[in-house]
Amino acid sequence: MVEVMEDTTRRPQLSRRRLMGILAGGIAASAVGGVGIFSAQSGGNAASPSPAATSSSATPTPSSSSAATAAAPAKKTTPVVRVQTDEDTWYAWQWVNLTTGDSYGSANAAKQTNNTESMIKAWIGTDYLAGVEASGKPLSDADKALITKMIKNSDDSAAQTLYLRRGADKVIQRAIDECGLSGTSITESWWSKTQITALDATRMMREILDRAKTSELVAWLVDDLMRNVSPGNAFGIAEVLGEVDPQADPAIKNGWTDHARTGLWNLNCLAEWTSTAGGEQIVLAILTRYPVGYGQAYGEKVCREVTSQLLEQLTVQA
Repeated sequence: MVEVMEDTTRRPQLSRRRLMGILAGGIAASAVGGVGIFSAQSGGNAASPSPAATSSSATPTPSSSSAATAAAPAKKTTPVVRVQTDEDTWYAWQWVNLTTGDSYGSANAAKQTNNTESMIKAWIGTDYLAGVEASGKPLSDADKALITKMIKNSDDSAAQTLYLRRGADKVIQRAIDECGLSGTSITESWWSKTQITALDATRMMREILDRAKTSELVAWLVDDLMRNVSPGNAFGIAEVLGEVDPQADPAIKNGWTDHARTGLWNLNCLAEWTSTAGGEQIVLAILTRYPVGYGQAYGEKVCREVTSQLLEQLTVQA
């Protein structure tokens, strides 16, 4: 089965930028209304993807961390995301402002899961580098090449090699334990089918960013690789930022696969950036699932529309 299908007709490669400082702040899930996605599901550790939900809405509630410090003023609003989709489309999203501590999410962001697909490669690389650092040995050229292929080109073979070297499912268990993932579960011997919530995807990214502050190797992974992924991998969030905030320089790890067995596309977007106008550091995760016949472009469009609506409502415009 093909794990990754790439569309090479995307925007030019992103520019490099060293990672900006990250301020501490807790993450809390908040509800927000949408179209064609929101119904509650008990539990968060599903062994298989949660079913597509029917239409409903919820009153959104913002959350913030007492440890966070405010920087440039942002729009004070509670976001409402309404993306017009077909009824058999599922999506979830989580937005975290690392500068102010504000956090917003769809009503299903902490409850319903999706395959991680290649999004989990950001953690596989981070976990592998932790092992290298613990050994006291330098990163070999061969390992550097594997990690580069895995992140920049979303290479599955490279990911599988690194995943197996670090203990296979133990890699995912460390993500759950070390990133504080409350709605994530392991699919045995299958990294791409790890079940994750949108909230947990932002938690994973935050842990990677925190490690980049003290680890030169993880900083290399974030700044040299995730900020410079191949153009075909830079869809969704990155495309919108390229239009409205070209200097944002996002760190990206998307995941996308069409599954003949389930008849579904699983497509996710995960990014971190600092807004040029407001100077605020943002992490955003968008997870989608829908029938194979709709194609990859359909999921990319959902990610773009969610991103555009959130940017309009939650950030200072240049």
